Amino acid sequence: MVKQAFLTFVFVVCFGLGGCGTSSSGGIGGGTPPPAGVAGKWEIIFTSTQNPSGSYPHTAIETNLTQAGSSTFAGDQATFVIPFGALGIDQPVGPLNPCGGLPQAAINGTLSGQNLSFTLIEIGSAGSYTVTGTATISSDGHTISGSYTAPAACGIAADAGTLNGTLVPFVSGTYATVFDTGPGPTMTITEDSTHNLTVTGIYQGSSFTLSGAIVGGFLALSGNIPGLGGVIYIADYLNPPLVSLVPAVNGMSTQAGEFLIFGPGASIGLATKQ
Repeated sequence: MVKQAFLTFVFVVCFGLGGCGTSSSGGIGGGTPPPAGVAGKWEIIFTSTQNPSGSYPHTAIETNLTQAGSSTFAGDQATFVIPFGALGIDQPVGPLNPCGGLPQAAINGTLSGQNLSFTLIEIGSAGSYTVTGTATISSDGHTISGSYTAPAACGIAADAGTLNGTLVPFVSGTYATVFDTGPGPTMTITEDSTHNLTVTGIYQGSSFTLSGAIVGGFLALSGNIPGLGGVIYIADYLNPPLVSLVPAVNGMSTQAGEFLIFGPGASIGLATKQ
């Protein structure tokens, strides 16, 4: 199940991306526009059009992009790949990496104005799985849309489809959690410039502190909560494309900006900013 996969993913680290707008080109007669700014945390949903009835037609790419001029990059410690079933959280997520190993990848991209061309590579014991694509960055630098292709590799059929993503804002503020097991702790979360997270809160009258990190929209927290003991929380930012994929959790409609959260005992719920 997806909740099991998210709990498996707790040991994967984070990445970050904080986009910015573009500037106009100079000179008489125009010229080549400067590259869009894409550095920051991104959550991008890949949707297969070649294999729409497959077991895992959706994939979330969580990445912290860095940028140097017209080049952008995210290493395998800054890119996290999460396959989703056709019904979102109600389906298992499939292999961690089609070629074996952790669900991590590396991204290399080139920018020309608002246009991005990229290559994503997952490497495992059975070989490598390569995805190439092109996309357009919105004028405000907050969204991305485009297409991708991937040849057959590591026992996975060739694929192609569309992609839509969102720049993930810094996590700051107080979030209330509600799980299928009932209300959870309220957490005040702070993200620093390196995308590490500090969490404080009170649960059943006792204060607690947790720590963790965020990669794109994927965050992992751990620590001790009096009354619950040692805990691990795994969560994924709900951007508009992911809300479309997971429209409800435990009978509650999901909203962009919330987190799909997994807690102790494989509980599942929502974290909503107060």
